[in-house]
Amino acid sequence: MWLLQKVKTLFRPKAKLPSNIMVTAPHGSARVPIRIFRHLTLLYQTSPRLLLNFSDYGTKYLIEDIPENQKAIPAYGRLISDPNRSSDAVDLVRFKDFGGNKIFRSKFESRLKSSLFRFFWKQKLLNYSYKPFYKEVYQKIEALAKNPLNRDKPIIMIDLHDVGNRVLGTRAVEDSYRTTPFPPVIISNAPDLQTGEGFFGTAPLYFMKSFSELIQAELNLTPEDVKINTPYQGGNIIRNFGNPHHNKKLRKALQGKKIFALQVELNRGMYLNETNQRPLPKKVRQTSQALIRVLQKLGDFEI
Repeated sequence: MWLLQKVKTLFRPKAKLPSNIMVTAPHGSARVPIRIFRHLTLLYQTSPRLLLNFSDYGTKYLIEDIPENQKAIPAYGRLISDPNRSSDAVDLVRFKDFGGNKIFRSKFESRLKSSLFRFFWKQKLLNYSYKPFYKEVYQKIEALAKNPLNRDKPIIMIDLHDVGNRVLGTRAVEDSYRTTPFPPVIISNAPDLQTGEGFFGTAPLYFMKSFSELIQAELNLTPEDVKINTPYQGGNIIRNFGNPHHNKKLRKALQGKKIFALQVELNRGMYLNETNQRPLPKKVRQTSQALIRVLQKLGDFEI
């Protein structure tokens, strides 16, 4: 059954999206390189549910139908380096998961924390996935900016994540729940970030409100179900790619165009079984199609 579903997905035609849309899913993989896998604790080597819970891997299913030139997903998961953190962030690589479980064996953890060669080991991790992912996003933004169809349009970047209310242990009986449940949708634009002369945020508020109204309609939500800049205010992806004012490489890629970048968090309970982190095919399809319809309508957005 799983194989049949996979074959159907491979041969399903891609959705038609406006030419100025870009979607990233920086936590959309739970894969670990073989050379790093052997450095994981025995607990992590034998508990797939922990690996899946540590990633927003379900987002890859939501953007399967988006054309390849308009999306980007890292090759490996955030466990080896988190693309939504700056390269000098203290939590670029985490040593414990959300439930407090140790991720790496002590010897490897020491290499990354206190070894004389810790810079070398850090770069080794970044080279697996982090750096190639950023390079890919820059290249795809540049290609969109060069597209004649986008001459009078802003580049719109949606950075997609999911978040769960259930924090997984090694077994279901060890699971816990977040004290404050997450709403169905959270959108953020890094409102504390200066992105121009007198401007703050990686997308204007009126754009955020338009996105909020669209996703409410498509997912049959109420205004209370969609939170803006709370509890999240945006991670490194939108802060990097939504701020050409302080990013020379991005300015060059955009060639004078504006970019509106939003971080979007979906409650994974809407389309995953949180107990085992497995996708619910019908709900995945419904959520994916709703997201695509939102993106299709965003393409008509004018500055």
